[in-house]
Amino acid sequence: MNILIVHAHENADSFCSALVNIAKSTFEKAGHTVTVSDLYKKNFNPVGGKHDFKKTSEAPYYKYASEQIYAQQNNLFSEELKQEMELLSKADVLIFNFPLWWFGMPAILKGWVDRVLAYGFAYGGDYGFYKEGRFKNKKALLCITTGSPADFYSKNGAHERTISDILKNIHQGIFNLIGFDILPDFVAFGASRISEEDRKDILKEYELHIKKQLL
Repeated sequence: MNILIVHAHENADSFCSALVNIAKSTFEKAGHTVTVSDLYKKNFNPVGGKHDFKKTSEAPYYKYASEQIYAQQNNLFSEELKQEMELLSKADVLIFNFPLWWFGMPAILKGWVDRVLAYGFAYGGDYGFYKEGRFKNKKALLCITTGSPADFYSKNGAHERTISDILKNIHQGIFNLIGFDILPDFVAFGASRISEEDRKDILKEYELHIKKQLL
């Protein structure tokens, strides 16, 4: 299999980054190919705009989505986006690895979604949605860290909602929408506030999670 991990944490020494490393080693030991798209290391620009295209359609009214499909049809995406799109096209498994911020993704990862999962490339044009989506028969997984402990994420907890509730928009509005089969999330709760031994245990748990779900 080809695995693409889209990683969104600035610090290479963070626990979030350690999760990437354990995933990469686990897959590679099983004989699979792993590519890590480290968005901070790449200095990935999260802001979509005319710079996404080598040339625009010069339509009287500029519309970003219309320019995306025009670029797809005419091979006009910027080299930065073409590289990410090629990695995604080759992947059998897509993993988003990130710290939960404000109940969502960091801006740099949301920008990757906005720019790389472009209209005409990931959906629309020749491609349908959900079971007819471009990436049907491929798998997607969320691996996240949180600042809050696990008991905050329940109907009666401080956040008054479960982690599944919080991640639903990503599941349905991104992965499932473009055809991916969604695997169970892996969540490292309260990663910045737990002991080193607990972190080691979580890394072992993630290795087992990958083996159970994908190997």
